[in-house]
Amino acid sequence: MDVKNLEIALKSFMIGDIPVSDLAHMLFRISQFKRINYQDLASADYGGLDEALLVLWEWKLVIPVRSSRCSEWDSRILSAEPGELYEMPNISKTLVKRGMETGTWDSVWAILDLFQCMGEPDWKKMPDLIFSIKKNTMHNTINGTRIGVLCIQNGLKDKTGAMIAILKGAGIISPKLAAISRMAKSKSPLYEFNPSVYAEL
Repeated sequence: MDVKNLEIALKSFMIGDIPVSDLAHMLFRISQFKRINYQDLASADYGGLDEALLVLWEWKLVIPVRSSRCSEWDSRILSAEPGELYEMPNISKTLVKRGMETGTWDSVWAILDLFQCMGEPDWKKMPDLIFSIKKNTMHNTINGTRIGVLCIQNGLKDKTGAMIAILKGAGIISPKLAAISRMAKSKSPLYEFNPSVYAEL
């Protein structure tokens, strides 16, 4: 696996003044561990470490472990200082692995590989389902009712309930608890979609 390949893969969707080379090296290092601490990253002397962590957090490639309440993304607290821990969602780690192998950001391959490894019987249907979820997001958010409809449309009508938990475990979506509390009248929970999935499109 090659960090240079990962840099090429990241450049397929990261644009602007972003230190992609540093991001690639950071992702390579973080992907080797279940969790990594700030000191380990700081010891590598990356340029603009704090800004790089913010970019990786915005793309949900790396998420902080510390939380104000629970494990959902919107309750995580990003802090760039000694003692902080970071981890990667399962799908993000799989995308990074593929990027290092091939130099491409290949969401279809990553989805198939991850869900097959997770033992999901309908793993072959997952790329289409997840792509349809992405297409139906607004401001990177989608509600549970809509996900259920998309499950039915993609031949997963018997899994509309279980699929939310499966997608959460894969790191594809995470409940937006803050949004739910602000929209108490909404009967369907809201979910944030991992922006790194199908980012190449």
